[in-house]
Formats: sequence, structure tokens, C-alpha cells
Amino acid sequence: MAKDRTLYQRALRYGHASNREERWQEAANAFKIAIREFPGEPEAYGGLGDALFGLRQLEKALDCYKIAARFSNGNYTYLQKVADIQERLGQLSEASRTYMAAGEILLRQRDLDTAIANWQRAVRLNPGLLGAHQRLATVFQRQDDIKAAVREYLAIARILQMRGEEAKALTMCQAALRLDPGNEDVVMAIQLIRRGVEAVEEPEPEPVIVPLPPEPEPEAAALAGSMVEAVRKMADAFESEKQEWELPKVQHPVQDPIEAARRLAQDQLAEEIFREEEDEDLLYGTRDGGLSKLERDALVGQGMDFQLRGRVKEAIGCYERAASGGLDVAAIHFTLGMLYLDLKELSPARRALARAAKDAAYQAPIRLVMNEIS
Repeated sequence: MAKDRTLYQRALRYGHASNREERWQEAANAFKIAIREFPGEPEAYGGLGDALFGLRQLEKALDCYKIAARFSNGNYTYLQKVADIQERLGQLSEASRTYMAAGEILLRQRDLDTAIANWQRAVRLNPGLLGAHQRLATVFQRQDDIKAAVREYLAIARILQMRGEEAKALTMCQAALRLDPGNEDVVMAIQLIRRGVEAVEEPEPEPVIVPLPPEPEPEAAALAGSMVEAVRKMADAFESEKQEWELPKVQHPVQDPIEAARRLAQDQLAEEIFREEEDEDLLYGTRDGGLSKLERDALVGQGMDFQLRGRVKEAIGCYERAASGGLDVAAIHFTLGMLYLDLKELSPARRALARAAKDAAYQAPIRLVMNEIS
């Protein structure tokens, strides 16, 4: 059956206007028409979710917001609504994971403050959510908020210790100690872990669940059963998938080979920060005694921030520490080589570029750079 874009747009406008005027049932019926015309558009599901929320049909609204998030590749607005309803329904573990996903989206958009707020909300709902503590530790270290970073490293150590993974817990304490040498809390935590004694701490506050009034009985003009069933089926499909929120790749304009290589290196370093390390020995630095991936990610992020602000020496310092701590990738060596060239330091520039040239993607631009400085 042919789809009617004009009808779809009219239904959306009428639905949004009805939502603003709190004519919830009329809004729901309008968005139902829009979904029938174009079932893959997130906006109609988001509007239907708003209408169902107004009708206090929270579980149905939650289904719609999940579908809207899925079709929009993890739009933060929809994720926020998903998390809010999950929290209202007492689905605290699910809400914490949604806040975690929202934080990842915001990190990619470089909205660190809002990302941090989402991760903090996640750990308040689920204090044992290791991924959120890891992100917070990395970002706080990147921001030079030593006190907050140490607190998160200790939280990670506590979780690992409770799992019986004392060696990994110790590496997190040592990471905290590198940030704040002599910190009494960290020293005490190391001693307790080595003695196998669980630290005594204040209990985490219980999450507050906002009570809701009972849902009203469905009105006669309730959504058609077929539409509700379709929404539920799509929500079930959404739940069965792994929640990975992929943002569209940014297409950069064509540049000369050297500038293109600079951009490639920055993109690859950013992806390194987002990359999930499945090998826990590499994640926590327990295999070879180097820095943990959390520490390297913080240094890379801090280096990128310094580089963006033109603070070349500080950027080099961060990248060198990350490289010496175990991050042996062509992107960081190429970036270091180019930054050393900016400072006219040819010897370390040549060494770094020689290491980067092991990757075929950088060989041609490096030859051009070498020809220029010869």
C-alpha cells in the first residue's frame, strides 16, 4: 500500500498539538495514523509515548520510547525518557543501564558534563555498575579532578574485591595512588585488600522510587489492539538486541594526504577511548604491569583536549605517558611525530613517525613529511 507523506505530516502536527493541550487520547490516535503510514520513523513513536505517558499507561509508553530510541540510533531525548519511566516503574537495573548508554552517546558528542550526570545517576541506582564507574574514573582523571577520580578508582577496586578479584582490585588502587601519592584512603584500601579484609564503609543509600497514582481504566477510545500489539512486538525485538548506540560517521572533506592522516589519527584515538576491552588483564593492566586501559584512555582524552587548545607540550606529555604505559598504536605515534615537528624537534619526530610507518595507512603521508624535513 502506497504511503502518504502528507497524511503522515498532518498526523504528526495534530498529535503534537494535542499533546501540548493534554488531549492525550486524540494525540495517541493521531500518532497511530502516522505510525501506520511510516512505521520506521522515531518521531511518531516518541509522540505516541508522550500521549500514553499522559494517559498514565507507563509500560506502553516505555515500549514506544524504546522503539523511538532504536529507530533514532539512540537519540538522547528518547533514552532519557526510557530511563525515567524505567525508574518510575522500579526497574532500577534497567534504568541504570539506560543512563549508562545515554552517557556514551553524550561522550561521543563531547558533552562531558551531561555524560557525567548520567553515569552518576546510573551508579546511584546500581552502585555495582562497573562500566559507569570506569567511565567516571577516566573522565575525572582526564579533567584533572583528582579527588573524584580517586574515589571512582576505589569504587572499582571495591567491586572487584567483592568479586574475589584481588589482583585487579590492587591495580586499581595503585592507579589511584599514582594520581594521589600518599592518599591515606588508598593506602588503607591496599592494606585491607592484601590482608583479605573487606573495608567497612557506610552503606549506599537506597534508591528512592517515586510512587505513582494507579493507572486509570482504559477509555473507550483506547488505542486499537492491533497497534498496541505491533508496538509490543517491535519492543520485544528491540529488547532482544544488544544495546549499541552507533552514531553516523562524520564525512570529512577531502584534504591533502598529511592533513587526512592527522584526521585519521585523531579519529582512531577517539575510537580507542570508546573501544571496549574484553581482556580484563589488559583492561586493568594486570598482565604486563603497564597502565590500565582506563588510565591510558584518560591520558589520550586529556592529550586530545590539550591538542585542540594548542597546548602542544602538554599534549605530548599525555600521549607519551599513554604510549609508554602500553598504548602501542600507529595513531598515537603519528600524532606524537607531528606534534614534535610543530615544536621543531626533529629527532623525536623521526622516531615516532618511524614507529607509525609500520601501519600501511600512514606510510604515504609519512614519506611526504620526511621529504619535507629532509
